[in-house]
Amino acid sequence: MPALRLAMTVGTIALAGMALAGPGPALAAAAAPTVAHQGILPPKNPSRSLPANPSFLGLSSCSGGQDGRRCNATVLRAITHARRVLEKMGGMSFSLAAYEKLGPDDQLFVTVNLERIERGLRPAVVLTHSLDKVAQVGADADDDPPLGQVPSRLPGGGHPAGIGGNWAGGMDNALGADYGWMYYDGPNSFNGDCTKTNKSGCWGHRDNILGTFATSRSCGGGRAELAMGAGHVTKGKQYGDSETELLVGVCGPTPNDVVLSWAKAKSLLHIK
Repeated sequence: MPALRLAMTVGTIALAGMALAGPGPALAAAAAPTVAHQGILPPKNPSRSLPANPSFLGLSSCSGGQDGRRCNATVLRAITHARRVLEKMGGMSFSLAAYEKLGPDDQLFVTVNLERIERGLRPAVVLTHSLDKVAQVGADADDDPPLGQVPSRLPGGGHPAGIGGNWAGGMDNALGADYGWMYYDGPNSFNGDCTKTNKSGCWGHRDNILGTFATSRSCGGGRAELAMGAGHVTKGKQYGDSETELLVGVCGPTPNDVVLSWAKAKSLLHIK
């Protein structure tokens, strides 16, 4: 049974992690973004949660955390359908063959940035070792990344201004987790923090992915960027696959413990 959960901090404000419940996968969610060219941006969200069409959950080609061409192509069709129905947007544009050569953490980094740039938002500039390490703790535990373990001083000298974390269990792979976080995170979804009596957690994962965690103003007029960490387990204790994303707004220099830069990912995947 899949599930979702989320966590976020902005400055000294911390929000507890969200738990997603109900039949199906689990996911975990944060801040307001900048101006976008298309799509729906926080504080606005889609009018409804949209079950995946075609449905990829339970497919033999996707079970067990598989990440092959057939599974990914099916999830991409579901994402394209959801974007058209909910936001009047086209599907993701990148080389699937090149994407499949990346590791799961790199794939999570790519999916976040595709969701951001195709709505006119600035991308996360780097995926880093130190943030991957924190995100992996959450993936190993079927839980959110522990935000309190994010270093107060990042490699390279920058410091966090705002932090958000997403977790998904049982969503098959990185693209599947992205579908749950972005398009099936409101009412009547796997998001257990989005209920009839408490809607405060609705679309929280999506808000994280499309969030702004640092601005020049919040950084005292200085440099502000977005960095990421990611974690993945193929056969977790409860949900099978387990994916985490850690988004960190950075004041100051870009973290230098780079696993993958967005510039390199764009080149590898032929992303404009």
